[in-house]
Amino acid sequence: MVSVGDAAFREKANPSSLALGGHLALTLGLIAVAGLLVARFVLAATTELAEDEAYYWLWSKHLAAGYYDHPAMIAWWIRAGTEIFGDTAFGVRFVGLLSTVAGSYLLWRASLALFADRAAALLAVVWMNATILSAAAGIVATPDTPLAFFTTCVLFALAKLIETGRGAWWLGIGAALGLAFMSKYTAVLMLPGLFLWMVGTREGRRWFLRPEPYLGALVAFTAIAPVVWWNYTHDWASFAKQAAHGVKDKPANAFASVGELLGGQAGLATPLIFLFCLWGSFYALAIGLRRGDARWLLLGGIAAPMWAFFIIHAASQKIQPNWPGLVYPFAILAAVHGGIAVLDRRRAPVLRAAFIAAPFVGVAFTLVALLQLGTGAIPVEAKKDPTARLKGWTTLGAEIDRLRREHGAGLVLTDRYAITGELAFYGMGADGVAQINDRIRYANFPPPDETRLKDAPALLVLKAGSQAKASLPFGSVVQIATLTRPGGLRPRDAYAVFLLSGYRGGLFACDPATKRGETCSQM
Repeated sequence: MVSVGDAAFREKANPSSLALGGHLALTLGLIAVAGLLVARFVLAATTELAEDEAYYWLWSKHLAAGYYDHPAMIAWWIRAGTEIFGDTAFGVRFVGLLSTVAGSYLLWRASLALFADRAAALLAVVWMNATILSAAAGIVATPDTPLAFFTTCVLFALAKLIETGRGAWWLGIGAALGLAFMSKYTAVLMLPGLFLWMVGTREGRRWFLRPEPYLGALVAFTAIAPVVWWNYTHDWASFAKQAAHGVKDKPANAFASVGELLGGQAGLATPLIFLFCLWGSFYALAIGLRRGDARWLLLGGIAAPMWAFFIIHAASQKIQPNWPGLVYPFAILAAVHGGIAVLDRRRAPVLRAAFIAAPFVGVAFTLVALLQLGTGAIPVEAKKDPTARLKGWTTLGAEIDRLRREHGAGLVLTDRYAITGELAFYGMGADGVAQINDRIRYANFPPPDETRLKDAPALLVLKAGSQAKASLPFGSVVQIATLTRPGGLRPRDAYAVFLLSGYRGGLFACDPATKRGETCSQM
């Protein structure tokens, strides 16, 4: 195999990337990244948990090989952090924070392995950390955070394979792919691009005749065996749930849905960085196929098909803004190195100015988002402010816990997983709250203690407008309060609190561990 270290394959390192922005611009970018990193750590410690984070924290109290919504990696990460820092927001987010630092290092090393340009590698790190997406991954603990890290591990291992030609890197590729899948099922979207890279270059094709890729596949299958086994023992509930989730929300207008996807990416990646990432992915694919260049085809061959998948899929299904997150480690390198390659050859002042401005625009957008998260200084209505979802839970939890104590209630009941997790974290504890429906979500948990319903009244907390109280097995259901969760300008989330008494039994009769979700998911 011809490696990147050979003169015939490696482009001569040159200061072109520095010439595009200058030493001062790159230095300022790195200082900004350091400042953003400090801000992430501060906000991770001081910002309340988002709804999904609190739900995943509940998972971490009952570790398992898989869960109804996602694989288990985020629960393991949260458990590791809370073992060190306790049940605090910082503990929940700690491992994710570290992963963003480690991921930046691996992105830098991958860039160096492919193109041997230190300035360009540092610029790629600046671009990645300038995005709101990267800031969110470092602050909010969701499956997208470990997915982003292990996706970067895949990129790094593939880059080292190309650089060194050593087949042992296939074991690292397999491990990283498996762990990415154990983070979120969308990791499978990297496989078509990996296959395209193998068939599209001479260096890739030779691996079909070597044992190392197949050993790497064995490592990957070993890594994902726990979640496959969990699904097998739970009637494939998680796989089925995610498959249905990907086709359940039909858009009213295909063009509007695609526009919404692209607009969401422009918001999360910031506008200029997103446009360069989208262009760079297809540029790298074209260069890689035309030249048979393993480096460019690695970046474009994995990134471009994923972009195409999400764009086409958006025409028939609403795509959540975070779903394409795993494309960015590949797309960022394609954007930075593609931009440098084009601007080195052409006089394009507008494009050059946009390329230089991209990370600074990104930093500005991200700083505004972090400022809003930390201070709420911008007067935006709560329903239009994404940061409002991380605010007001401490106050709401304290108010409901006060009502629980005043009325001597045993359990607090809810009908939404988001409320369940938040009230458990901010007041009632992991065993003090139980969701009355969707019991398959709690298949790994011990069943709720129904004696606490028989021996004392209970509280039921519903988001305003919910009809879940209609068929509950209680003799008396009386509304005792309506509470509003503060956060943002004119907060809209109101919650009705009911006092329940005269429990007749049977609320948690469905055991998802044995029923496998048929009835539990409909309760």
